Amino acid sequence: MPKIKYLSRTQVAHLFAQITDFRDQALFVTIYHYGLRVSEATLLRLDDVDFLRPAIFIRRKKNGIEGERPLLSNTAVLIKAYLPKRLLTGDALFTGRQGNLSAKRIQQLFKGYAFTAGLGDYSVHSLRHSIATHLLNAGFDLRYVQDHLGHVNIQSTQIYTHLVNKRRIEIFEQIGKSDEIVKL
Repeated sequence: MPKIKYLSRTQVAHLFAQITDFRDQALFVTIYHYGLRVSEATLLRLDDVDFLRPAIFIRRKKNGIEGERPLLSNTAVLIKAYLPKRLLTGDALFTGRQGNLSAKRIQQLFKGYAFTAGLGDYSVHSLRHSIATHLLNAGFDLRYVQDHLGHVNIQSTQIYTHLVNKRRIEIFEQIGKSDEIVKL
């Protein structure tokens, strides 16, 4: 089974608190909220975001299921804050001084923020693993998480159930140690 590195909710919040740049806030929150691969984030275009409906079109890699998703209000606020400052150097949603942001540049930015947040060795892909784990921990059905990540096969999503089971074991250990729980 592959090693899945994900961030806790607290770690994600701490990471996001380090990001003050409007573009980078919008970029990394969008990656997290939609469980995007870095390459999928580079595929986003301005016209993929529709604030009126509100919706966002996600193109998936690795034969994933692409399509339109509802635009989360928090994501919309961050993208709207970024757009007036967006550099007109490329056709992607997320641009920099030299054009569309590349996957390599996004990884570099993430590593810098992760370092500042004191998170250690994580990659942007950890945000994809994190949202999947957070959704399952919040009680969302595995089929929903499959759809959210654009997985064609449920087997690709089932790797996250092991993480949730691990968390369940940790919780039961805490329950067993808690003075608030009545024991014989």
